[in-house]
Amino acid sequence: MKNAFLFFFSLVYFGPLLAQESEKEVVTPCGTTEYLERLFDEHPEWRAIHEQSQNDFQDFYEDFKQNWSPDERSTYVIPVVFHVIHQGGFENISDAQIYDCMKQLNEDYSATNEDVSEAVSSFDAIVGNMNIEFRLAGKDINGNCTKGITRTFSTLTYGGDADVVADLVQSVHGSWPQNRYMNVFVMANLAGPAGFTVYPGGWYPVDGMYGGIYLLSNYVGSIGTSSEYKEHTLSHEAGHWLNLKHVWGGSNDPTLAENCSSDDGVSDTPNTVGWDWCSLSGTSCGSLDNVQNFMEYSYCSCMFTKGQVIRAQAALNSTVAGRNNLWTSSNLAATGVDGLLCAADFEADHTVMCTGSSVQFTDYSYHQVTSRVWTFEGGTPSSSTAENPIITYDTPGSYNVYLQVFNGTDEQSVTRWDYISVFEDMGVSVPYFEGFEGMTSLFDDNRFAVINSDAEDTWVLTPSYGHLSPQSAWMKNYGNDDGSKDALVSQTIDLSSVDSSETMIFSFDYTYNKRLAENKEYLKLYISKDCGETWVLRLILDSDELTETIDSGPYFPFYDEWWSSKAVTSVTPTYYVPNFMYKFEFSNGNGNNLFLDNIRLYPASMADLFEQSVHEVSIYPNPVNDVLTISGISGYGTIDVLDCTGRTVMHTPFSPQIETSAFASGIYTIVFSDANGIPTNVNKFVKE
Repeated sequence: MKNAFLFFFSLVYFGPLLAQESEKEVVTPCGTTEYLERLFDEHPEWRAIHEQSQNDFQDFYEDFKQNWSPDERSTYVIPVVFHVIHQGGFENISDAQIYDCMKQLNEDYSATNEDVSEAVSSFDAIVGNMNIEFRLAGKDINGNCTKGITRTFSTLTYGGDADVVADLVQSVHGSWPQNRYMNVFVMANLAGPAGFTVYPGGWYPVDGMYGGIYLLSNYVGSIGTSSEYKEHTLSHEAGHWLNLKHVWGGSNDPTLAENCSSDDGVSDTPNTVGWDWCSLSGTSCGSLDNVQNFMEYSYCSCMFTKGQVIRAQAALNSTVAGRNNLWTSSNLAATGVDGLLCAADFEADHTVMCTGSSVQFTDYSYHQVTSRVWTFEGGTPSSSTAENPIITYDTPGSYNVYLQVFNGTDEQSVTRWDYISVFEDMGVSVPYFEGFEGMTSLFDDNRFAVINSDAEDTWVLTPSYGHLSPQSAWMKNYGNDDGSKDALVSQTIDLSSVDSSETMIFSFDYTYNKRLAENKEYLKLYISKDCGETWVLRLILDSDELTETIDSGPYFPFYDEWWSSKAVTSVTPTYYVPNFMYKFEFSNGNGNNLFLDNIRLYPASMADLFEQSVHEVSIYPNPVNDVLTISGISGYGTIDVLDCTGRTVMHTPFSPQIETSAFASGIYTIVFSDANGIPTNVNKFVKE
């Protein structure tokens, strides 16, 4: 049975091509009729079940229509779950894009969409309000809290067969039965269409997930990877899911003359050949066509008819495919869409900035919030009750954000620790060296920010696995397989005094092992010249370039020989600014741990001495209290110690030990010069 489903769901009931794009992007519909005929020729028992189900439903619809009243019941509420299948690329659309899609879907099904006012006046009297509200689920089938969104990392996003995709999601996230949820699967490639689904039917399991809706990731909502021209795509597919046909009938072929003799089973939608462009005065079958119907391909859809409302509501009252269970009070309670507030959640439009910048926060708590209280450590204002407040940060540091939400009965809260990182407009001086010594966390001394996209394992400081020194930055990645991206962002660095004729070298040490031969993971280096507002990619190392070694267990670098170094010279003079920043971003893919150490940024003229200073000169203890000891070099003329602003705080003849007790706490650069006063070695230390 499954193999037949694999074939069937990859071919049939492909939905609208409501691209509605000014650039006229071409998304090709499938030949549903041809595929159905081919399938039913091979499985005549399915044809019989399908035809009988549709005949039975048409009889039910006719009876339902006779007794239907628009005031018969309150709104039908439908629990919804979005399943995003992705490989960490553009197809891994944001929660915000899904929320936007839900907003548009509900507007379309309540006739409150902004463009409904553009409907041709001849159809004003039959514009229909579906009286259906779609809500993201608050509980899974086991009663656990959910935001109504799952994410599954898989190559199946690029054209996986529908039943296989549903099975994959179920294996990772558990079952979401289609008689309890409307499942929406989001993928990068559907082999042609913008979306597809199936009519309610008796030939697929009522308690399975095969009867869902499939959408291209760039046809979800109107923001992010999508656009306003695609915003009605889910409304069209949900129409099919509610047993609405295309307005020209049951085929997937608009514009054919013979469509005038077919019908969609709804009395107030005029017969039409179907449109693949917007002709508001079209009369293809002798009367004015309802070109703006959501079940058209016209690129200007904005309405359902009252007859379609009755047919869709009939589908929700029919036992076929269990649609009549979705909106029952027991199912609404079981799926958590009846007023449940189960988690507080929020996002900021950016989390790394320089002093004086403002941040837009958005409350994404799920699901029914009536009031909230924000607390912003280090921000102005320091608290707010607004849904989406704007907060300004004027002082460097790492700051927590706290949100408490209420719905009149329930209360939830969340704290994001070190969520906002604010750096000085004027950065530390060059040459720059970061060996991660003298730190207890990456946030110490405001040296780094961490952007953790999934609130799972991310960049941390490790005291045990450095290169030529104890500490390093560790990307805790062993076995992470959700395609998330975690970034390590530097403090600002002042390059404004570097001569434009000078070449800057950026280098770092790294070590990594694969976990599996097929791992595809990426380490990317970005640079910024505007305090992290914009970033430019300068280096990509994939897992094959990072290593040839496979280690099935968690990888840790026990020997210095396991480390490698990489240098780039693409920090061009346009980046010689006071607030230069760099960012390492790691994309996971079920691989292994990665470590970074000894990050250097320096003029090419200092290459020999600076690289030597990192790998051959030892200064200890580091951090230091009273006396700093120097080993590995001799015969130097002088020592200069510079504070983080570049000011010289000590100039003394070379000695293997220097007194540091009088220094203020902070990071210092130590420069060794020969007898002629020429700098020949550079290093850094931390004064506690």
